[in-house]
Amino acid sequence: MNPFRILLHRIVLPILVVTLGLAPSNPAAATPAPPAEPTDTATPWFVFGLSPFLDTPAKDPAFRAVVRFLIEDAPLGSTVGIYDAFNLRTVTTAAIPRLNAFTSPKTRANQFRQTILDLKQFLAATPPPPAAPDLDFTGALRTPAFLDFLTQARPTTNPPTTVTLIGGPLHLDPNEPGFSMARGFFPSDAHLLAPRSRSVYGIADRPHALDGVRLHWTYPGDPWSSDLHREKITRFWALFLEGQGARLASLNGDLPTTFAALHAPATTGITPHPPLDTNQTRIEMLRVTRQVGSSDWITQDRVSEPAEAPPRQTTGPLKIGIRWQGDIDLDLYASPRPGATRLYFEQPRSPEGYYQKDHRSSPDRDYEFIEFLEPVDVRAVQAAINFYEGSTPGGPSGEIRVEFESRIYVAPFRIPAHQGNQGREGTSQAKAWFTIPLPAILHLP
Repeated sequence: MNPFRILLHRIVLPILVVTLGLAPSNPAAATPAPPAEPTDTATPWFVFGLSPFLDTPAKDPAFRAVVRFLIEDAPLGSTVGIYDAFNLRTVTTAAIPRLNAFTSPKTRANQFRQTILDLKQFLAATPPPPAAPDLDFTGALRTPAFLDFLTQARPTTNPPTTVTLIGGPLHLDPNEPGFSMARGFFPSDAHLLAPRSRSVYGIADRPHALDGVRLHWTYPGDPWSSDLHREKITRFWALFLEGQGARLASLNGDLPTTFAALHAPATTGITPHPPLDTNQTRIEMLRVTRQVGSSDWITQDRVSEPAEAPPRQTTGPLKIGIRWQGDIDLDLYASPRPGATRLYFEQPRSPEGYYQKDHRSSPDRDYEFIEFLEPVDVRAVQAAINFYEGSTPGGPSGEIRVEFESRIYVAPFRIPAHQGNQGREGTSQAKAWFTIPLPAILHLP
């Protein structure tokens, strides 16, 4: 038997029968309260957004915690709403009357019997996750869309609202996989300065959508690529909420701590640091790696012994990077072969590899690189540099680095254009582009 299917007998029935006694003989008293939304400003609204893809070990604790809050901790006069935060639908809701009888967990357990069973059935289900390459939807939430969904359900009186999310903090969307936060990726601040029509994270057109909302977030397991990835994602969600008038009250992997924090003062929460950078203009996904040393080949100022001999073979994993100085923006593009997915800032992932932009260098030095994790034929790789933004007399220059067969190859580059062209392509834009002669850099005949 599915271990979760016995939850009704191990948890719900003990709550309803053994711990709290048998149902009252009055049939009216045993009738479950109908679902309800808050109706006035004095009605606190407690929202629980759950992933439908929680793994089985995470379901039992989540079920216990939400049921305990409903029958023991939710204040009189409040409304509790439980939602599927991926598929954007209501699972069940319960309005707790301002009656002394509802200070009793026994009364609540009997009155909200159907609410508890609705939650149990939701968690007992095992829906198939979406199909998307390289994305694991275990515990997935669609947080931006779910919060939009709540703004539609929330009354115009904006009652005191506390949202608790139970699921992964990394946004994954099969419809827009390029905006996913998996594998160390996180959004640039420019997403937050854009409207929703330009980015799934855009909030420029909804500055007060979540006024007064406090959001707690608990997640199972360890979804982070590194501590730096956790810091970047936590800061981003704090800014995402702050920009809509809400506050990220907590974000952690310990469910009891999260539920304890529901009773903390409303002034507590996570302050994003550094604050929103309004100078960022590029809507892109940036990446941090699990091991700092994995980027040494491109971050170190000098290569002690650049490779002079050609590689022994021409097929294998490959890294191509560029370095430059100055207040200009250059972009690296590369595809493993003609017709394959081209990696760059708007397409940071492909079946063969990923694109990464610097997030550790000083302001006057930049770098970015593309890594092909799957073996590629270096003679078939197509790579180029674009002068995207800024201006500089004589055109930008810098250094190309290639790591292949554990050797580092180095070559200079110069782009003749004096002004960036925003990535436009075509014969008339050739001066803003530099084609990387990869075989020549590798000293191949």
